[in-house]
Amino acid sequence: MTKNEFYSVWLSHFAKDVSRENIEKYVVSTGNFLWHVFSWKLLDEKTFLTGNSARKAYDKIDKRNALYIEWFEEDETKELTAKFNTSIALEKTTEIYVVAPDFSWTYIKTHESMCGPYFMRI
Repeated sequence: MTKNEFYSVWLSHFAKDVSRENIEKYVVSTGNFLWHVFSWKLLDEKTFLTGNSARKAYDKIDKRNALYIEWFEEDETKELTAKFNTSIALEKTTEIYVVAPDFSWTYIKTHESMCGPYFMRI
């Protein structure tokens, strides 16, 4: 899946309740990122985890057949390998998005040290 396809599918699953206006202003406009749905609190804060709670959830979740994309390094998703199976391993990346194969959960380690990581299950 290309980066643009990933972007579209991710938004349709995890930001479906966010207004088009807010998506355009805070997420898809130049200089913004998918994880801004969390950092700008465009979603109810009860619907996602951040920080250590997000890390713990990611470490416990079944990651079989999960997909990932290292946002600044790749243009297509790849199947998750043991290399990125823990939140500690993901800390070495600049920015990474991991999703279940059916997009039922996502984990994002951002390039901003004061933002995230974020975990959401739908």
